[in-house]
Amino acid sequence: MIRVIQWHKSFKYLVPMSAAIVIAGLVMVATVGFKTGIDFQAGINTDVQFEPPSMTVGFDGTGTMQLSVSKAEVTLLSKATSGESQTHSFPWTSFPTLKSVADGMAAVPGVHIILKADGAVPSSLLLGASQTESALTTQPSVLHYQAGASSTVNVTVEDLRAKLTKEFGSVSIQRVGVAENREFMIRIEDSGKDPSFSKTIHAKFASILGNAYGVDNVIVNSSTVVGARFSQALATQALWMTILMFSVILVYCSVRFKPIYAIAAVISVMHDALIMMAFIVFARIELNTTVIAAVLTIVGYSINDKIVIDDRIREKVKLNPGAKYRDNMNLGVTETLGRTVITAGTVLLAAVGMAFIMTGAMKDFAISIIVGVISGTYSSVFIGSAFVDWWMLRVESKAVKEHAASLGQLAQPAPKPKKA
Repeated sequence: MIRVIQWHKSFKYLVPMSAAIVIAGLVMVATVGFKTGIDFQAGINTDVQFEPPSMTVGFDGTGTMQLSVSKAEVTLLSKATSGESQTHSFPWTSFPTLKSVADGMAAVPGVHIILKADGAVPSSLLLGASQTESALTTQPSVLHYQAGASSTVNVTVEDLRAKLTKEFGSVSIQRVGVAENREFMIRIEDSGKDPSFSKTIHAKFASILGNAYGVDNVIVNSSTVVGARFSQALATQALWMTILMFSVILVYCSVRFKPIYAIAAVISVMHDALIMMAFIVFARIELNTTVIAAVLTIVGYSINDKIVIDDRIREKVKLNPGAKYRDNMNLGVTETLGRTVITAGTVLLAAVGMAFIMTGAMKDFAISIIVGVISGTYSSVFIGSAFVDWWMLRVESKAVKEHAASLGQLAQPAPKPKKA
């Protein structure tokens, strides 16, 4: 015989607390607003790394020459004007140092190599980066290598921000990976003042970084320009996707359970979404597509937990039809408590691990998941069940009054016949 926890006794304290947090979050959104990422604002999103050059590679032969750098080898693919192609591979196992790789590539007709680093550096440290798939020309391409802590290129977030803010104003910078990698995600907002922003931003950006840290020390891993129209469309799509998801949940729960359970489920997941929104705006976490993905993930988790609890409560109502709904609810929630704790606990273990290991957008994703799992587990009992309990109390109270009224009518004496 398990000890039934009287969950309903906490409803009058926890529901107002949740309402206060949600209202405070909405006020913050209205007054302060979200810290939106580049996904929802026009601008440029660039992944930049700072590493010293290892060598320059040029080609002045006939036909074309394609350079490819992987984690295991350097590959040169030559194509003659007649259409014939030939592949030249230089794996680290056979070419263990930068000098051996440079000498091997220089032996290919038309390829010219200038070694920039110590030839004894292991070739496994070569970085392809933006040159991973590069068509070689007479203008030499620069290959870099991962120098680690011994690098002479010193870059910090504060130094980067100071240099870029002078030209672009507000700039968002996040470190990617460990400090020794010197890799950063840089977001520059398009204020709308420059009509040719998308055409000139790359040149300005490269020029500032090149002048500050040396042109050969800058690696642009990726760069994406988001237009104002696209960012607005993305925000609209995210909003409609959320509304559609809530509608589907309402329809599904109405078919699976009574409509009142469906309404409670939607209220529960809306509560989770609003709690996460309040946390995001209070913690000043950047709102981007990764965080939106976390919100949608938690909504799916929360509705699953709510369905399991509702299914157990429905089972108890069928087994104990004469008992009050509140008693069946307390028993059903108590019996699913172990399953709820284990499920939430395993998800939290993974999310907490991600929060400690990851950086940047993935760290924000993990933190959002942690908050969402706690909120989703909480709302399944203290929000969704509280709403159904409140509704059922009204239904039971109305039934009692109607029953009392019917008994009163039966107890009244029959009216006396009127005298002729």
